[in-house]
Amino acid sequence: MRTFRPAAPAAGADLAGAAQAALNLVETGGRVTFLVNDPQRHTDTPAMLSLLRQGLTGRPLRILVATGSHTIPAGDRLKLDASLQNALGSDKIEIAYHDCRAGNLVKIGSWTAHPWLTEDGSLISIGSVEPHYFAGFTGSHKTCTIGCCGFEAIQANHSSAVSAECRPCRLQGNPVAEGIRSMLFDLEAHRPVVSVNLVQSGRDILFAAGGRTQVTLAQAAAVAVQTFAIKVDAPADVLIAEVTGALGQSFYQAEKGIKNNEWVVRDGGAIVLVADCPAGIGQNHFVDLLRSAPTHAEAVAIVESRGYRLGDHKAVRLRYLTDPACRNVRVFAVSAGLSLADAAMLGVTKANSVDDALAQIARADQSAVYRVIDAGNTCLLM
Repeated sequence: MRTFRPAAPAAGADLAGAAQAALNLVETGGRVTFLVNDPQRHTDTPAMLSLLRQGLTGRPLRILVATGSHTIPAGDRLKLDASLQNALGSDKIEIAYHDCRAGNLVKIGSWTAHPWLTEDGSLISIGSVEPHYFAGFTGSHKTCTIGCCGFEAIQANHSSAVSAECRPCRLQGNPVAEGIRSMLFDLEAHRPVVSVNLVQSGRDILFAAGGRTQVTLAQAAAVAVQTFAIKVDAPADVLIAEVTGALGQSFYQAEKGIKNNEWVVRDGGAIVLVADCPAGIGQNHFVDLLRSAPTHAEAVAIVESRGYRLGDHKAVRLRYLTDPACRNVRVFAVSAGLSLADAAMLGVTKANSVDDALAQIARADQSAVYRVIDAGNTCLLM
């Protein structure tokens, strides 16, 4: 068995330098609106806010949590509110949570967005960059677009995720990434966006950059590739993908560990997903399509017939991975939060442990076994 994990943290990132580089681009005077990630991302937003506020003394500040299409439970909101307000040194800071279905969204180019994006003042978008299985990379470019736009725009963008061109660490030729870039151009034609991008491994911040969005993305993506992307010279017979933390709360999120690494598994091979999934499977549309379509052809036919719905891309690609008529990769789930019925509907096999899963895979099919730590971020590439 070969074990792969994110690169060991290097010397501490220059957070102060990144903050100052961002502040150098902030307009003089007026309100500053911070666009920040919701709790489903590991971004250490408070660390950057604490530094940024030092250069914004006396300026009105507010925070928009870029939730995209996510729903954030009330308890998680309270924790995040306290953390963000503490970072800015005041419990009076206004915090809003984006609602992609709200009735007051405003037009920006071809998409709609939270009204704060068009109001007077400066925008600072804070994100963290790591491989993303269909958008190429996460980062502040997604925070200020997908994170703050209307549901229709999210759905239109994500409908391209069924394409095989949508892969981790790929921006050029990736229709989802190019769609996000087009949205960013629309926004920046209306007003400039100041960006801060971090690269993190767990709680460790490895790199930080402040500046214009595309520039900081390129800088952080180079570090993210060095940290999270690992090239292998031979396909795996079996891949063990371990997902913990925020991404391990549901199968819908934890499956990123599969998607980040599925292309290094040979056709007919096996993947063992290790994730607690206390919230079960997750997103309803994802579940509905899987329940209706046990094969890839059926999943594609349903989407083409009724139109794309958010989450369909994950179902279609999961069926493509596991369908004997396609890649025929067997998937095992070591997850206390998934029932036998859940596993059967997903088209995966529930296992009590990694050893149990390996015992169900023929020994002849275990010549090359790859174990990936933090598979929700770590990405194996051929």
